[in-house]
Amino acid sequence: MEILPGLIDSAAIVRTHGSTDAIHREFRAGRLVRIRRGFYVRTMDWLRARPSERFAWSTAAVARSVKDAVLCGETAAVVIGLPTLRTPPCVELATTLSGRSGVRRSPLMVLGEDDAARQVRAKRSYPLRYCLKPGIKPEVHGEFRCTSPVQTTLDLMVTGKLSEALVVADGLAARLHRQGMLSADSDLLAVSEIVDGISAHPHASAQRRAARVAALASPLAESVGESYSRAAFELLGFDQPVLQHVFHDRDGFIGRADCWWPQQRVGGEFDGKAKYLDAAVRGDTSAEEAVYREKLREDRIRGLGLGFVRWGWADVENPERLRRKLLAVGLRPHVRS
Repeated sequence: MEILPGLIDSAAIVRTHGSTDAIHREFRAGRLVRIRRGFYVRTMDWLRARPSERFAWSTAAVARSVKDAVLCGETAAVVIGLPTLRTPPCVELATTLSGRSGVRRSPLMVLGEDDAARQVRAKRSYPLRYCLKPGIKPEVHGEFRCTSPVQTTLDLMVTGKLSEALVVADGLAARLHRQGMLSADSDLLAVSEIVDGISAHPHASAQRRAARVAALASPLAESVGESYSRAAFELLGFDQPVLQHVFHDRDGFIGRADCWWPQQRVGGEFDGKAKYLDAAVRGDTSAEEAVYREKLREDRIRGLGLGFVRWGWADVENPERLRRKLLAVGLRPHVRS
């Protein structure tokens, strides 16, 4: 997790024999947002920051101010470097005390009644949530103590929505594959720690939920959007596709498609904006050239006599719209008993 410069730690200033008088003056003037007691960010920096950046500042403030803090859940996933569907809604800490579990209201504060102060209050802050985790064995990641990647994934598979859990589970599967611990055609049920963790859960419904996600997890999913789409396919009752299928024609290599349904002979692609708008993803190719190349590639695939379908975030967010797109190319959901 990258923490942007700008987090002001008043205790660190005191430790270096500095004065916090200027911080208090700036806060009283509304030019600083107080995330937690002793931790500040400039008001305009907070407003300009992306949600992920505000979340990172909030997480760092919590971890530095709560004694023996152990991050868990999606917070741990972000810190460890596992993908998450969205920026987590709260900072999660593990606790072994049942009476301590629950959500604490965010202490974020900005003084004043100008437009900037009102905008800060209108933007999302990140409350602290304590999660009961008896017997945890934290790992150190940079300055943070977190539940392990396997434990973090297990926790989310047990408690999270299918879409949220599968994003993290695919991320763990990809990491284990890169480390040589999981083959490309295996799921997380091939990982003994995962199987043991699922079996150890006291509730059968949670075991079934986690096993379903573990069986779907694949090292081959290359983006959050692909994982999110596969969760939607599962919920809508469609077959899971083969991932990263390679196509060739008489002229040679065409490319890889995110999804391939061999029985129906249909290829599919999740179209995130980054493919066309993010220069880091496009490389030296312009946005217009990227769109044109995608069209040529799709035309060559269709030229093989295959169906092809594209969808984006808005379609996955609206499952009925995604369902109509899949039906239009000949895919059919299972008949539910």
